[in-house]
Amino acid sequence: MNKKIFSKYRETKNYPQTIMDNEVIKLFKDSRLKHLIIIILFKGKRMPKYCTPMPRHPHPKINISLNNNLVEIYFSAIKKNPAIEDGAILIQENKGIQILRGFSFRIYPPPLDVPRLKNMGSGYNSSLDFSGIKQVVCVYFINKHGVKKFINGKVIDLTKIQ
Repeated sequence: MNKKIFSKYRETKNYPQTIMDNEVIKLFKDSRLKHLIIIILFKGKRMPKYCTPMPRHPHPKINISLNNNLVEIYFSAIKKNPAIEDGAILIQENKGIQILRGFSFRIYPPPLDVPRLKNMGSGYNSSLDFSGIKQVVCVYFINKHGVKKFINGKVIDLTKIQ
């Protein structure tokens, strides 16, 4: 996707999603990042279907506003309990505010009927499929190669359009 198309894309999306894009890219650029991260942005009063929290102790802080501080919140949680690296992070968008709802969620969405790249792995494919779940605004897939953003089974490479 070229820059001209992306800026048109950004203009059509809501303001909080642009803020999340920037927060996720900051997380990707942080030199402490050493592993895959899946972040799910969702709307609604309940958690999306097809996800379950994995038990963790000690529990990192949740149900807090991100306040453009995802990087520090994330690494503070990792310091408290490194096991939270495993699983998806759920963030609720509520009236323009992003609220961290949980770490270490297992996601198990039904497959979407969309074309897919070969050899991308279960995390990539689960993220792609989860982006089609009702309530899910988008899913961010962050690894050493960049940031992919999935929206209803479509992928945008956020690192190539920066």
